[in-house]
Amino acid sequence: MNSDNNIIQLLLIHDSPKEAKRLMSMLQHAGRPNYAKQVSNEAALSKLLEQKTWDLLIATDHNKHLDAATAIRTISQQEKDIPVILLTEHRDTQAVVEGLKMGARDVVVVDEDQHLLLVIHRELTSLNERRTAQLHNSRHHVALSRTKELLDSSKEAIAYISDGLLVYANDSFAERLGYSHGEEMSYQPLIDMLVEGEQPYAREFLRQCAIDHNEIEAQQWSFTAITAAGSLLTANAEVLSTTFDDELCLQLRLAATETTEITEELHAQLNEAKNRDTVTGLYNRQRFVHMLETAIQSSADSQRTGGLIYLEINHFEETVQNVVGVAGVDLLHQKFAELLRENTGKDDILARYGDESYCWLIPNTSPDHAEARARELHQKISDTIFDTANKTLHITIAVGISLFSETSDSAQQVLDQALKAHAKVQDAAGGGYALYEPNSKKQGDSDTYHRARLVQALESNKLKLLYQPILSLQGNNENIYEVLVRLVDGKEELLPIAFLETFGNAGLSSKMDRWVILTALKIAAAEHRRGKHIFLLLHLTVASLLDTNFPLWLAKVFKTIRLSPRVVALQLRQEDVTNNLHATRDFTLRVQKLGCQVAICHFGTGLHPFRTLEHVQLDLVKLDASFVRNVQDEGEDSTELFKLVAQLKQANVKVIVPYIEQASMLPTLWQSGAHYIQGYYVQAPAAELNFDFSLD
Repeated sequence: MNSDNNIIQLLLIHDSPKEAKRLMSMLQHAGRPNYAKQVSNEAALSKLLEQKTWDLLIATDHNKHLDAATAIRTISQQEKDIPVILLTEHRDTQAVVEGLKMGARDVVVVDEDQHLLLVIHRELTSLNERRTAQLHNSRHHVALSRTKELLDSSKEAIAYISDGLLVYANDSFAERLGYSHGEEMSYQPLIDMLVEGEQPYAREFLRQCAIDHNEIEAQQWSFTAITAAGSLLTANAEVLSTTFDDELCLQLRLAATETTEITEELHAQLNEAKNRDTVTGLYNRQRFVHMLETAIQSSADSQRTGGLIYLEINHFEETVQNVVGVAGVDLLHQKFAELLRENTGKDDILARYGDESYCWLIPNTSPDHAEARARELHQKISDTIFDTANKTLHITIAVGISLFSETSDSAQQVLDQALKAHAKVQDAAGGGYALYEPNSKKQGDSDTYHRARLVQALESNKLKLLYQPILSLQGNNENIYEVLVRLVDGKEELLPIAFLETFGNAGLSSKMDRWVILTALKIAAAEHRRGKHIFLLLHLTVASLLDTNFPLWLAKVFKTIRLSPRVVALQLRQEDVTNNLHATRDFTLRVQKLGCQVAICHFGTGLHPFRTLEHVQLDLVKLDASFVRNVQDEGEDSTELFKLVAQLKQANVKVIVPYIEQASMLPTLWQSGAHYIQGYYVQAPAAELNFDFSLD
């Protein structure tokens, strides 16, 4: 919740649907618009928690199907920050105590709406403050990380002192005192590095600087230090109070001398040398990890998918080291690195990662492309005979491939994934290669993998359309199909639209929508030319709803393929419409002016769904599956379903009832007056437009 005007993402656990709706209505009238989901069991709660971010959970303290304690425990297990408010019928303090012990933020007596509203306001305000603090904390850590990088690479000699200890020294500072790098000096007493005669004054001077805590005006200090080699170094320094790693400390900045000043070119050369493996000339491990982090950040900015290929020489000790010795090992690595350079692209990055392993970073790739590159390299190395130390070597490699995108958490995560893929083939005869395929429960990994698969599918035409018939209950001779899309690449079948709606990638969503529409309309045009008049229901993501150029593009498509817009209905989600009412109204007017119909799916969820009809003129409405499942699977009374259909018919909107799986539902639906049914009872999604629409 960023402000009071935001829509509350609300979870409700209540045995009475009627009372749950009353709560939603009460919030709406109190100026708290909300998108609500009623939760009936633990599995449904876990799934909802994985799908999106929720702001609040309101539950009664006693529920038949999902008790509050289980819900709170599930939220805690998933490490979600969702305040829980319990409703109780008991007016004694014991109910409050038990609820707070359980983990609820507060306990409110049922029907004490004013009290409940105040508690909700307090918890949402607190939640917003926590989220803002987390955002600021994240930005703070990013700033600290960048500052640390600048310090590490600075030519100025800088160190930080806390309680007399060097808590940090950059490499320039370390080099001035004769050390290889700053880590060698970490947590050493600075006083012990000075000549003995200056130590008492230095101790008092630094103590006084810490007491004064002057963060603006630096104090000048001259001292004589003993270098690591035992020689004396006279230095001038500026001392300033500051913080480092969130602790008060003193910053010590050594003044440059003529003997320590180096040219920019030489400094760049030295830095480059630090970043390179001395044997192969490739980037070293430390530098590569930093470059991988940068590549992950770039992928977030450009919405590209990158690839990491980890490769390791098989049985290195037996096949190389024991055969050619230490000198021969270095020569083998040099020739191996040269072969890698010859077989990688100009934008690719190569690194020596370990004694017998290498990493290859491809900034822009796809799963198939990365696998093809790995396969080619594996074959090239298998076919190569290396001449080393007057001996010939035949080596093989095992290759692990990992993808990364804006959903990847860190370089270490991507490396771990590549290592897991490598582990699958490291014991195979002759080595091999494997692509890391994530566990679907690990959302970030799965997002990266599926996003890459989807981009690849769009580029290589590995998507297919399926058609599910929608049958008229009114005896109308209408051949209506909903168009569905699937990704098929030999690895798995993915529902790209559902995935994109969860993933929230507007660019891919829009591209996917246009591919589906263009492909489906071409097929429909062909069917019409053969005399088969079909009507298509096409799903749109929110990206196309908000794309003001979409109606213009659609008009051009209809004109180009010579198909009437009157044979198409564009379907939007209830949630997308509710969250974008003004955009939906404008969109609907423009596409209906073309001749298209507009439909909405998942209708009936949330607060006052019929208010949508006050702003948007709809032609078709597909009910949310919950209304059907409550009757079909749970055996509940069909009154709610009948009432919903009647209200929609009164609004002059045609009703589609989905998820029909049993013939026993047909009498109920005929009585309800619903216009259409859809589901596996009618027919599962099929690749052909050949359903017999007669009711016989």
